[in-house]
Amino acid sequence: MGIGRVTSQILVWRALSNLRNQSGRIVDLQTQLASGLRVNSPSDDPIDARRAINSRATIAKNEQYVQNIASAGPRLEETVTSLQTVTENLLRTRELTLRGANGTNGQSSLDILAEEINQILEGVVSTANHQTGNAYIFGGTRTTQPPFEVTRDANGDITAVSYVGNTDDINANIGDGVQVVTNEPGSAVFQSAEDIFQTMIDIRNDMLAGDQASLQNARIGQLETLRNQIGQGISRVGAVQNRLEAAAGELEDFQLQLQQVLSDSIDADFADVVLNLNAQSNAYQAALNAASRVIQPSLLDFIQ
Repeated sequence: MGIGRVTSQILVWRALSNLRNQSGRIVDLQTQLASGLRVNSPSDDPIDARRAINSRATIAKNEQYVQNIASAGPRLEETVTSLQTVTENLLRTRELTLRGANGTNGQSSLDILAEEINQILEGVVSTANHQTGNAYIFGGTRTTQPPFEVTRDANGDITAVSYVGNTDDINANIGDGVQVVTNEPGSAVFQSAEDIFQTMIDIRNDMLAGDQASLQNARIGQLETLRNQIGQGISRVGAVQNRLEAAAGELEDFQLQLQQVLSDSIDADFADVVLNLNAQSNAYQAALNAASRVIQPSLLDFIQ
């Protein structure tokens, strides 16, 4: 087998090819140093590039879950606050009802108690039509209009309250395939086992009619049922708040882990890059020296 002839053209080609490779490595290291990333394109490291893409996609998805949790927070907080206000109104109503049922009040006193009950009723209706961020919180998914409509008599007093919202749930996605209900339809908290509005209307009317027996025998029990009914609504909302808080904490921890995976996949080690860049620069200088010896001879050298 013969030995191939090594021409000066081959030597020059190899020297130039080596210089191109060396300069390419320097450019790659300079890019890493400037961007802070070890992987700037999929071709740099296909496996870590794919891992980074997956991590970024999961991070973006989790950020949306965190945003969903944050968006549900004000509505839930306002729901609890509103129901706590209604509970305080119920306690005051019970106090007034007991006073009216004790048999020691004349009709004039009952009329005064009825007027206060009437004002409490107005306040409860206002609370039931409470808005948060221009959205009515007790209307189900019908959030653009008041969920409760009132009927009034010639004197302007409330005689009936109707629910015109719906019972649909407002769901928040807080994880892959995980949803939680973040609303309390008004019909569930105000008009399920007992109708808070009708009960207060009946108490007012009983006082105006001097019907102390009904106050004692029926209304006190209804108020206790309503207190439990509102309390259950508060408990349901509180449970959702606790769940969202726990989910937010888990997502935050998961995001930190994903950020670490992303960093480990594509971030550059600055000290290592600088060290490699210096070594590569030295190698490039050595390649230049070698190439100069190969390329230097010319026709004039031979003529001399």
